[in-house]
Amino acid sequence: MNPSYVLAAVLLLAAAAVAVGLFRRGRDSFGFALLLAAPLLAALPVAFWPKGDATAAASNPHAGVDMSAPMGAVGAGPAAPGAAPGPADAARMRGQQARIARRFAEARDAYAEVTKLAPQDADAWADLADATAAASNGDLAQGEAALAKALAIDPNHLKALWLEASLELQRKNYDAAAKRWEQLLKLVPPGSNDARVVGANLDEARALARGGR
Repeated sequence: MNPSYVLAAVLLLAAAAVAVGLFRRGRDSFGFALLLAAPLLAALPVAFWPKGDATAAASNPHAGVDMSAPMGAVGAGPAAPGAAPGPADAARMRGQQARIARRFAEARDAYAEVTKLAPQDADAWADLADATAAASNGDLAQGEAALAKALAIDPNHLKALWLEASLELQRKNYDAAAKRWEQLLKLVPPGSNDARVVGANLDEARALARGGR
């Protein structure tokens, strides 16, 4: 429940209690005035309670997005709201929980199970590539096969493109990395934090490419 409604109810009850006390003391005019003002007092918390960052989140759907989280769902994907989760959803949840707990080998195995149950799910292949690399001390090449599968299903998959660009950087293929960052920059919201990070990575890849010539 919204805390503002709780506070409004408390103020309304308190005003009524004080008004009753005033009536008992023969101060009817003050009691009536307080009863008339009670709804206004109760409305104040609802009207002025902070609304949080809902407006900012709505204006930028990628605000606060962790680029390591699933993006651009395709294929089977997570269960729709209200739908009973299937085996692939259960495996995906295990993978997410293991990744958060930094049990990367466990996450890798869970995402591998998802790809078997939902072979056209680009998210699952990208997550498998990510977890495989994490379980191999950050060696992105270990997840290359899964990464290629994700991009074959969805060539514009944000997370897969991010990992592919990072893999090219790892291999010092700076021109190839720059091309991936350029592609990714066209897909993220202009002016967003994602765009700033991708733009910085693109500048770095270009600079490294120039330095290697």
